[in-house]
Amino acid sequence: MNDLPIELIAAVVHNVSAKADLLSLRVVNSTCRDLVNPSAFRKLHLQNSVQSAQNLQSILSCPTLASHVQEVVYDHRDHAQFCLIPQTDQDVCDELEIAELEEALTEAFCSLPLCVNLGSVTLNFWPSFRSQAGCETHETPFWFTNRQITILHAIHHAMKSSHMHSLSLNNVLLMSSACYDFVSSLVNSPLSHFSMSVIANSELGAWSGSKTLNGSLASLLPVSNPNLKSLVLRSPQGLYHSLTTQLHSYEYPSLQALILENIVFDYAPIDDGIEEFIIRHKATLRRLELRSCSSYVPNTTTPVRKWSTIWERLSAELSSLEQLVVDNSSQGYALLDTSRGYISHPSFGAGAAELVEEDQQRFQELYERVNSRMVSAAS
Repeated sequence: MNDLPIELIAAVVHNVSAKADLLSLRVVNSTCRDLVNPSAFRKLHLQNSVQSAQNLQSILSCPTLASHVQEVVYDHRDHAQFCLIPQTDQDVCDELEIAELEEALTEAFCSLPLCVNLGSVTLNFWPSFRSQAGCETHETPFWFTNRQITILHAIHHAMKSSHMHSLSLNNVLLMSSACYDFVSSLVNSPLSHFSMSVIANSELGAWSGSKTLNGSLASLLPVSNPNLKSLVLRSPQGLYHSLTTQLHSYEYPSLQALILENIVFDYAPIDDGIEEFIIRHKATLRRLELRSCSSYVPNTTTPVRKWSTIWERLSAELSSLEQLVVDNSSQGYALLDTSRGYISHPSFGAGAAELVEEDQQRFQELYERVNSRMVSAAS
């Protein structure tokens, strides 16, 4: 292979995608190493183990390798279904090993500014880790939440001197805003895209035994800044609503795209609510996507805040909107069940058909208005 033209070697490298194969090519000779490095180290995967964290830090400590890193993904698990497994007597966590894991992860994430071309970080949180003995160990609610805070603190510290523009957080268990005081210290957030998926209300109580783990959606939002252009707030496995959510102080003058999934709209349009947050960005918002969102109803005897009313308001206010995506599961209504969390409203009584028809009619009017605006913008 030493006698092959460099163009041919480059073509071979270009057509190899498996990381293991790239690393094998890398050790052939110095030419292969130089050609392989940009592909092999462009995207780094960090597993939830001490060894993986130490490996990442070794890469980042080498300037010639760190310069190629553009994306870091923490604890990606192919085709895995997120599940909060209740603690059993068989699950014994070694506190010293957990502390060592948190220390290794902190050092690794705090080293991210060494990646001068880093653009994107994705953090996936799972309630288990790989022990140094190679066993998958379930974590108690305390250690799982503590590890989340530790990693989030480290990544916010890194962002103070990093140029990363995209941060995605998955399976976040939201706690009190006081637990995330480090977020407000990042006054000049570099992010243009922020995505967060949270654990649904209904999953938390049985797992943790606590009814206080449904913190504000605003807890981890970047402070108001002119850089953020895209925001995603999701609760993939069920409805999410928090009475402590306070969004009134969050404003992003460049926000163009907003995606919400399983997020519950408040019973009335209050300053801290998601509806007012949308309206507040009417001047710049171009794309709005609602997936399985619901309108909150305090109890079964209270008149609902109709989706038709929400659609009418959005139609009147969102004069710059060019794309509206709403799935068939949206336009639902939700109420709080003391044992199951936020659930779909069980019944609308005799007027259900009329309510659904009115909701759909007002949505269609909004959709057609937005669609005509998009056609005009494209012509």
